[in-house]
Amino acid sequence: MSPRFLWLLGLLAGTASPLSAQLTIQGDRNLAFGVVIQGVAASVVPSDPVKSGEFEFTSVIGKTIQIAFTLPPRLNGPTGATMPIAFGATDAIAMGTAPSSIAVTFDPRTAKQFNLVTSARILVFLGGRVTPAANQRTGSYSNTVTMTVTVF
Repeated sequence: MSPRFLWLLGLLAGTASPLSAQLTIQGDRNLAFGVVIQGVAASVVPSDPVKSGEFEFTSVIGKTIQIAFTLPPRLNGPTGATMPIAFGATDAIAMGTAPSSIAVTFDPRTAKQFNLVTSARILVFLGGRVTPAANQRTGSYSNTVTMTVTVF
């Protein structure tokens, strides 16, 4: 029997909650695993230019900000089916857009503080891992990630 394929479409349509008048924020790209084979785990690294989730925010240089994610433990699929999703210690990257900005890899499961030194515009990328069961129901699976940015 050949493996069945699952299509993960529009995974993690990101939303964000600005907590200051000095902040603008938006979700630019969904984390998308594409076609996943039943029983075969699939990963997306945060540096993937097509599949990783992407958020963007603008604040004020010289401020300290904190990025925190609310991450789902599963994806929801057809007829009540679910699929586990996990995030690891290196599944998020934050990077300013100034030429001197340095990418910082961090754990999206834990809030992370940054000082905005060279760039007011920050890109945040998110990866993850799904673990479909051998008999996983075919179809589209999705859930929501919330990124909250706090300005201090």
